[in-house]
Amino acid sequence: MTTWTSISNAAVAVGGIPSSTTVTALRDNPSALAESASGAPVMVSGWHPHDKVSIGDGKTGLIYDHAVNGTVSSVVTPDFVDGYEYRVVALDLNHSDTLNTRRLQMEAFKETDAVYRIIKQSPDGISSSEFGYHAEFYLPRIASQSHFVMTMSYVNGDYANTIELTSAMYDPPAQKILRARVSFSAGNITAGKIWFFRRREYASLP
Repeated sequence: MTTWTSISNAAVAVGGIPSSTTVTALRDNPSALAESASGAPVMVSGWHPHDKVSIGDGKTGLIYDHAVNGTVSSVVTPDFVDGYEYRVVALDLNHSDTLNTRRLQMEAFKETDAVYRIIKQSPDGISSSEFGYHAEFYLPRIASQSHFVMTMSYVNGDYANTIELTSAMYDPPAQKILRARVSFSAGNITAGKIWFFRRREYASLP
């Protein structure tokens, strides 16, 4: 893998004579960027941890880990930012409810109305199980009456829903999605992990 080298402003100042190190960096850095070499900036066009700035900075996108955060009623993502699409991945979640009526659900927060709307739920009637969810939010930062999310869920390793394009909402007036929330329809989250990723899109840039 090619090595990434940070180039200082002084190294490329007007009138300066570039050193061999600077010239080598100018040659190698494009390859190092494409190869995701340690220290290189993140290629924002692909999915990456929402808070990751450079390769090797230790950011993984993990926003909930029951082993660290304990039992919670729900997990809310950081706020969505203009210019990005988002992905939420929840693995091996479990619940505290004793009835067979809980459903793993993903909700979107409408920015203007300041309310959550359910995007998708897993089937009900499930007792103690492992639940998982994958949801990709397309263009959430464009004001619209309709927002679309690609979703897939499983219960005990069995896919409860096939991959499908799902309308998160058709709910006037037009507005943006600000964040997402993961929870069970009954009971708390008592196990599992949730990650939050993003990628660049240009339609909603200011």
